[in-house]
Amino acid sequence: MSEVRHIVVESVRQLMGAAGLDAYIVPFTDPHQSEYIPAHFKFREWISGFTGSAGVVAITRKFAGLWTDSRYFLQAEQELKGSGIELVRLKVPHTAEYIDWLKAALPAGATVGLDNRYFPVSLIRSYAESLRASAITLITDSDLLTSLWHARPPLPGRPVFDYPVAYSGASRTDKIHRVRQYLTENHADYQFIAPLDEIAWLFNLRGSDVEFCPVFVSYAVIGLKEAVLFTDLNAIPPALREELKQGLITIRPYAGLIPWLLEIPADSLCCLAPEKTTGSVYDTIASRARILEGMNCTTALKAIKNPVETEGIRKVMIRDGIAWVKTLYWIQKTIGEGGTLTELSVARKIAAARADQKGYQGESFHPISSYGYHGAVVHYSVTEESSIPLRAPGVLLLDSGGQFLEGTTDTTRTLSLGNPTREQQVDFTLALKGTLGVSMLRFPKGTRGYQVDILGRLALWQEGKNYGHGTGHGVGFFLNVHEGPQAIGTSASGYLQVVLEPGMVTTVEPAVYKEGEYGMRTENMTLIVPDIETDYGTFYRFETLTLVPIDQTLIDKDLLTPSEVRWIDEYHDKIWQSLSGFLTSEEKEWLRSATLPLA
Repeated sequence: MSEVRHIVVESVRQLMGAAGLDAYIVPFTDPHQSEYIPAHFKFREWISGFTGSAGVVAITRKFAGLWTDSRYFLQAEQELKGSGIELVRLKVPHTAEYIDWLKAALPAGATVGLDNRYFPVSLIRSYAESLRASAITLITDSDLLTSLWHARPPLPGRPVFDYPVAYSGASRTDKIHRVRQYLTENHADYQFIAPLDEIAWLFNLRGSDVEFCPVFVSYAVIGLKEAVLFTDLNAIPPALREELKQGLITIRPYAGLIPWLLEIPADSLCCLAPEKTTGSVYDTIASRARILEGMNCTTALKAIKNPVETEGIRKVMIRDGIAWVKTLYWIQKTIGEGGTLTELSVARKIAAARADQKGYQGESFHPISSYGYHGAVVHYSVTEESSIPLRAPGVLLLDSGGQFLEGTTDTTRTLSLGNPTREQQVDFTLALKGTLGVSMLRFPKGTRGYQVDILGRLALWQEGKNYGHGTGHGVGFFLNVHEGPQAIGTSASGYLQVVLEPGMVTTVEPAVYKEGEYGMRTENMTLIVPDIETDYGTFYRFETLTLVPIDQTLIDKDLLTPSEVRWIDEYHDKIWQSLSGFLTSEEKEWLRSATLPLA
């Protein structure tokens, strides 16, 4: 297969020559800018063999490289062998160092190509501006790959199903009405929507076209008088199709978007998000209409969970907590009896434990079951090939989540397998203090994610330590486990500028990693709720939703304040009260011990 990929790279170079291109950037996501994408859009994997979730392939006349970060160095080295593509190690994750490389490698007057059907217009603009500074031209309508990918998988088109109001808490008619209110307020005519989770939310529909996410491949356009869903017509059962029609929703083929956009009334005003709209769609709309750029109104609407959704996620966290306790008990029991476990067997165990719970639909992301030195690899994904045995003593970091009809879960726990070292306890507790710092916060209305972030890092900073990822991300409701617009992190731009509002579900996950040895992270899901009203305004707080005990053998109580100890004790008592009635006598005994007040 690697020989075939090498031939493909050479074929791309021939097409580059014919098109007058000096470099080509391979698409790395789908037209919807999804985190997880269908095989039909996996150009990067097809041309390179690299199966990681993050990376960019760029090809020049003499060099082809995959730029990815430290999570994937070993994996990429193996998967790229014989492909003609070399690994380029990113110094900083999520940076566009390949553009800087192209600027240095190419002469003035060179041209770089890409296929704007897959790149968001915001990124295209950034590329063009950066390359222009070096007198390099960006050609955005270069499709060099479609003709070469002979065995390209088709679009999935799996069945779409109705998502009842009993779960969603609001009808699709009500949601569409709210979008039209937004259009009216902004004197606009249309809202274009590409993100698959926003479309699923808006129409109260779900699917299984994308791994880990209950969504389906589609586009949507909401006008003042029309609502159009572009998707595989055969994926929607006749009865559901009729129900949508009765709700004045028009269903058109997925490939019919561009022709439809070319027929919208001239000089209409269309709202869209440039970071979620491909260059080709943007150019099509711009040829007919004026454009109002900004965050999709559906992004903001979806983030605020309604009372039915918040009650649903509280119920789901009990079921998820039961699965976690059963798994943690099983790990400790098996290790204690001298049994053999692996990272993969642990990941499979917690998935099986969730599958026994009501409404379970599958995992919400690839589990991070990482023992020892693997724990220091921030987004390590366990596979058959990478899985290693668990041995005592040692530390296991388990980050796992599930999709339920009444919500999506994401939790991380770090578990000692016996005799933790003093250094491990200190690092675990410093990171835990970050989780507590955010979780215990009372904050005024109008607070943004970047303003909260320091509380997750303060204890670590004071010891000269830090972590290289965000402190928290939004979570969808039976949708994407990573959801905007809110986030908690260090930057004062983008989603971190979004105001934290009641109804938002957000993770809190400070951490510390010691390369080659272990990772320490305690991640809880939280719900922002109203707290108090004073003469100084309205204040909110984080309600912790996750119900999973924290390993007390890793806690150094001397590093905690009395209020932090009290929070942990009250949290553990809540877990006991919520979960103990659903466990076997042995599991119940283990949970009682795991939730006793800190000594």
